[in-house]
Parts: sequence; structure tokens; C-alpha cells
Amino acid sequence: MKPKNQEQQEASSFPKIGSPATRALEEAGYSRLEQLTKISEAELGQLHGMGPKALGILRETLKEKGLSFKAVSATDTPKKKKGSPVSRTDKVDEFIENLSHPLKAEVEAVRSIIKGVNKNINEEIKWRAPSFNYKGEYLVTFNLWEEKRIHLVFHNPQISKVKSKLLEGDYKDRRMAYFADMKDIKAKKFLLEKALKDLIKLQE
Repeated sequence: MKPKNQEQQEASSFPKIGSPATRALEEAGYSRLEQLTKISEAELGQLHGMGPKALGILRETLKEKGLSFKAVSATDTPKKKKGSPVSRTDKVDEFIENLSHPLKAEVEAVRSIIKGVNKNINEEIKWRAPSFNYKGEYLVTFNLWEEKRIHLVFHNPQISKVKSKLLEGDYKDRRMAYFADMKDIKAKKFLLEKALKDLIKLQE
């Protein structure tokens, strides 16, 4: 008979879906199967490395446990057409207002810095978090599953060409940035602004 904690761990772990899809989940902040009930299948499919086969396996695994992806409703943010800038500041404002997060003030501070870099930076909700794009191309998205620090995911293939002490990781198409608190945000403000400006230049 398996120990109870082992059974709980197996119930929460992801099935075998391949390395790219597994990395996509980890980088987006998903560590337990139950977390996928808070995101729609369409949203999950936007993750780089998440293919139809992996989605199918996750869908069936959730079903076996009596769970499912988040149902899509008429109020959900519609899909962005490639190449068309999307700005849903009112939706993000509402999201932030209702956000329950220990670093809510820090999230708002980083959001303000990002928006101030360029007037053409637009925002929306992606991965159930504020996300920013420039002329329709994604720049960076918050990972709000982390609660002990601010975690930004720069999910744009061009980010690998940006040289900055702020950016961490050696992924092919993304980099991470972390902020411990408000003091750390102020200390890294210039680095964050420069990284975004350099990334935007690569897209023009």
C-alpha cells in the first residue's frame, strides 16, 4: 500500500506529455495538475511547446480525475489576431483590483514601469495575469503563481538576443526576471526599462 503523501503527489503530478510541453507548464508557473482547472484549453494551447497531443493527454488525465479545463464563457478575453495590437487596460485594472496576492503593490509598480517604456505597449490578461505586447507581438507576462517574489516571463524569441544582468535562464525563446520587493524593483528599474527597449528595437 502506497503512503498517503505519495498518493497525493501522484494525483497532482502531470502525466508524460513530452519535454517541450512540460517545460512550457513549468515556465508558466504550473506545478500541479489541479492548477489547470483555472485556465482554458485555448489559453493553455498558447504556451510555446504545448501541442495538440500534449493538450489531449492533459484533457483526458483531468477527465479521469473528475476535473476539466476552465470553461470558456462569453466574458472571457477573445483571442488576439496575430499582428493586431491588443490593449485591454480596463480589464487589467479590474483584474488588479480583485487580485489577491501578497505582492499586489509590487505587481502594480512593475506594471507601471513596463507601460511607461513605450506608448505603444498594450496590455491584456494572459495566463490569468497581466501581459504586455508591442504592435501585436508579446513582450512579457507576469507569473502570479509565485507569491514570494515578482516573476516576469519574457516570452519572445528575440529576447535571447538581449544582453542584460536582469534576465535569467538560457531557454531558446524566453528569459525570466525576478524582483524580491519594492526596494529591489527600484534598484532594477533601469535594467527592466532597457531590456524592454532593446527587445522592442529588435522587433522594429
